[in-house]
Amino acid sequence: MPELPEVETIRRELEPLVRDKTIRGVRIERSDIIGFPAPDMFARAILGQRIAELGRRGKYLLVRLCAGTVVRQLLVVHLRLSGQLAVHAARTRPLRFERVRFLLSGGECLVFIEPRVLGRVYLVEEDHLPDVLGGLRHMGLEPIQPEFDAAYLRRKVGHRSARIKALLLDQRIAAGVGNIYSDEALFRAGINPNRPGDALRPREIERLAAALRDVLLEGIKHLGTSMRDSRYRRPNHLPGGFQKLLQVFGREGEPCRICGSEIVACTIANRTSRYCPRCQRR
Repeated sequence: MPELPEVETIRRELEPLVRDKTIRGVRIERSDIIGFPAPDMFARAILGQRIAELGRRGKYLLVRLCAGTVVRQLLVVHLRLSGQLAVHAARTRPLRFERVRFLLSGGECLVFIEPRVLGRVYLVEEDHLPDVLGGLRHMGLEPIQPEFDAAYLRRKVGHRSARIKALLLDQRIAAGVGNIYSDEALFRAGINPNRPGDALRPREIERLAAALRDVLLEGIKHLGTSMRDSRYRRPNHLPGGFQKLLQVFGREGEPCRICGSEIVACTIANRTSRYCPRCQRR
């Protein structure tokens, strides 16, 4: 699933291609991709809206729309496991796995591609998120925000008996963090993913908060992570580059680059977690 660095990369590279373009039409190939409102209402309400800017919250892409000069609506895009966004000439034939096509002024179109049909797009009022977007409404801080410090992380995990890897995947705690960057941050902090949150010492929480921030910023710097089995691609169809720097994610069975021990895998919160049993003994 695209995590914070991937969605931020998409936001940065897509915005200059679509900013100030007006949505002249929409073609919905799969109605179940429209999460809110009903597809016919969605298609009518978005016509004539101008794309003012692109924002992001956690793993959600937020396209701010305006009629005139006032931003009133958000086009919220949740890419989920395999969603992609790309800009093409409006006359381009339907693409494989194309789900929604937004026809833009200037003879171009913004296409939402989703092979697994898990991603969703929503059209909502900026100041009112429906219940279907409760995950966005109740999201916690992002580790790249200044307010996400050791004190914040201690308040969120210091009293919890759940394993720290599962806690980091909770978007109410660490918004934008998923399987890749939680594994990498825990490795950098020298913390075993099976440790309970309430077993972490203050110094370990400090290291983890810093590691989360650092690994996400590096992921952004290197334009996200594209694994061989990942469908994440940037709007220009090129891959990211952070996979070259991964220490544990996707490397089970391979030697640790620090100590030479074999990277192992386990299942936590129904996700495969990777770690070094020596560098992350505790």
